[in-house]
Amino acid sequence: MWPFRRRPDRDLRRQLQAANEALRKRDLPTAITAYREVLAADPENLSALMNLGTALHLSGQHTAAIECFEQALQRDPANATAYVNLGAAHGSLGHLDRAMKALLKALDLAPMKRDIHYNLATLYLRKGEVVRAMAELELELAIHPDHVPAQKAVAELRRQQFGTR
Repeated sequence: MWPFRRRPDRDLRRQLQAANEALRKRDLPTAITAYREVLAADPENLSALMNLGTALHLSGQHTAAIECFEQALQRDPANATAYVNLGAAHGSLGHLDRAMKALLKALDLAPMKRDIHYNLATLYLRKGEVVRAMAELELELAIHPDHVPAQKAVAELRRQQFGTR
């Protein structure tokens, strides 16, 4: 009995923190196992579900990641981060149209969110649409001037297209 017994929600929070730490360290097998354990105890834990999807995506398990992000969106249809992550997972599988659809929905929900324009740019590049890609990169940098991957991508595109930096 309380205060002598630890409360289950406190244990669950610790478990989630350990999973988050494993993900931060890119110990993906440990993170995946830990998030699944959290979800077994608390199936409605949106944070664990989203982070499980991220860990699965980073480990190359893109189809399983898509399932996580779609479940998250069933619970929270206005979750722009879930749409961004869904787009990334679809893009990794070569589902460019599905990736584009997810990213455009994220953009509609959160127009200032970091990485949306950058991720759209990468899709446009894969489709061979360099001008659209450059426009998306410039939008990303207008919103987030410190976005290093976008800075590098712009420099590389300019070098390729115009021979300049």
